[in-house]
Amino acid sequence: MNKKRKSSKLAWFLIAFAFIFAFVAKFSRDNDHEALVLASENIQKRNTRFNTEEERTEHGLTIESKSWSSESSESSSSASEGGGRCGAISNAEMNAEYSGDVVKWGESNEKESIERCCEDCENTKGCNAYVFCNDRENGCNGRKFGECWLKRQSPNGAMRTKMSSGSDVQWASGSLYSHSEFEEAILVTKKTEERRRVQREKKGNVKAFFDVRVGDYGKVSRIEFILYQEDCPNFVNAFRRLLATKGINGDGYKGSSFYRIIDKFIDQTGPVSGRGVERFDDDYYGLHSLKHDRFGLLSAANSGPNTNTGHFSIVVAPSPHLDTHYTIFGEVVSGFDTVWEINKLDKARNNKLKEKATIVDCGEL
Repeated sequence: MNKKRKSSKLAWFLIAFAFIFAFVAKFSRDNDHEALVLASENIQKRNTRFNTEEERTEHGLTIESKSWSSESSESSSSASEGGGRCGAISNAEMNAEYSGDVVKWGESNEKESIERCCEDCENTKGCNAYVFCNDRENGCNGRKFGECWLKRQSPNGAMRTKMSSGSDVQWASGSLYSHSEFEEAILVTKKTEERRRVQREKKGNVKAFFDVRVGDYGKVSRIEFILYQEDCPNFVNAFRRLLATKGINGDGYKGSSFYRIIDKFIDQTGPVSGRGVERFDDDYYGLHSLKHDRFGLLSAANSGPNTNTGHFSIVVAPSPHLDTHYTIFGEVVSGFDTVWEINKLDKARNNKLKEKATIVDCGEL
């Protein structure tokens, strides 16, 4: 009898223990589930906030206020010395190729997308601009789809310097800015634009034009120039003579063609017979104080120091290797599309299409 009572008590004890264990386990699982749900919700909220910030962020800068967020600052301080973080990829510029010193060569650095190319720039010391070959079918000027070129531009600019842009450019490019870089870039850009404005508007500058027919049967379009008379009198005086067909034996620009065109580099022309005017010296200011740093500058062509004859090039991309070798004496102020149309003839020549860009008229305004 005692044995039966003991067995019965033990059975009830085991049943009770099993029930308590099951209840505790269920309560624990419920609490764990609630904790996981809460954690998931917090992560989702955090991600939603981050995505919203990313949509408002342009290279570490909030678009609405243009103020630097502490989160961006912390991110950029731990990033490369080249710049900040990628931000919204939609801010990358399609159909543009940025210039700069190469930090990583694209031929051995292929990425599956421009987003990955940006991230590579973000994680690479010294990179503040990236250039991605975005044409899957045709590549980019002999380069393969996916090539990711990492570059460094210095000094900074609020807008990156482009080698080329336009609908025919297969490259896509983007920039990274740290806080200090952006602030410096704004100041540099303002100073640069003001200096260029003063240069254009100097008293005594001369305005001139070329009416150009691009192609044998193309329409005639006008390019207008500002000539830096005060700073570069030697070349500007020669240019003005050739506008009026007062070169050697009555030679001048009218009737001449752009005889040397290099894709995304220069459009070069000169007097019809090529003789121009008697050789004259370089202009010191245009040779040493001005830089080949942008599209549209007028740059003397020569065969060495002080050998100018009136031949010149329209620069279509930054060309620092020309600095101190060729006098800059003016700039294009209207007809930019025509300059690009002329430059495209280089591609046409490669396809053995012998079209020309001819100066059908010219003069001062």
